[in-house]
Amino acid sequence: MREILIKTHDFYWANVVKLWRWKRLNTGTSITNTDFSIGIVTYVDRYERFFKPLIGNLVTLFPDTQIIIAINGYYNPEIQRHYLKNIREFLKQFRNVHIVEFYEPQSLSKLWNLLIINSQAEKTLILNDDIKIAPWFRKNIEKPSILSEKIMLINRSWSHFFISKEIIKQNGWFDERFPGVGNEDEDYECRLAIAGLKVPSFRVSGLKNVIFKTTNFSYGKNVDVVNSKYVKKNKLFFDSKWTSSEVPKEGYTYVRILQRYVRLEKGMETPRFYDFSILNKQLK
Repeated sequence: MREILIKTHDFYWANVVKLWRWKRLNTGTSITNTDFSIGIVTYVDRYERFFKPLIGNLVTLFPDTQIIIAINGYYNPEIQRHYLKNIREFLKQFRNVHIVEFYEPQSLSKLWNLLIINSQAEKTLILNDDIKIAPWFRKNIEKPSILSEKIMLINRSWSHFFISKEIIKQNGWFDERFPGVGNEDEDYECRLAIAGLKVPSFRVSGLKNVIFKTTNFSYGKNVDVVNSKYVKKNKLFFDSKWTSSEVPKEGYTYVRILQRYVRLEKGMETPRFYDFSILNKQLK
């Protein structure tokens, strides 16, 4: 019975896009949702398989919501020029979608910061591009208990989370010294823990994280990785910024995501990458 249920579940998620693709004629209305904007970071290697189905479903489910796409650069200029031309053409049909694009690769931290800066709303729902959503996802996230939080994870994962501009003012920006992708979420949660700010998580159905294993990064060929999908340089920077311990020590703080105690290394405080007044500006 369990095997049958698993197969049924996989079949559903494989076809959930098809079940409501007929709604795609909706190309966005005026932006009236003031509770939150949606932000997504993407790049060329995920365009056809993940990004296009996801954005098609999001504009159907959130036609009244600002959706900001941070398009990362790529190490091959010719491929990137062709990709940017295609993705611009694809996205211009959606009136509630705005883009921030790059030719050269940027850190995930920088792209997350830009999504928050360009959000018209106080809160931003940041989503990975390798996820699948069901038609009832919006209903499940627009609950007062969720929208009242200043920061929160969905299903205990930084692959999909809400963050407010108020939290950025309290805890600072994501650290753009991380050069690629990986560990920037752990770093941010370390800083939240030290500041005494909790990161609640809510169980939300209607969302599936595919967890795509990256083999071709934006940042160049033969990129050294750790844990099969993160840039090794990010891990090295994290280890230079934080000292950790499995047992409590004076001057150390427990961090949920690491299940360890950490202490910030001297001189490694996170810079103020942008003036906080920029958070009051809106993307037109």
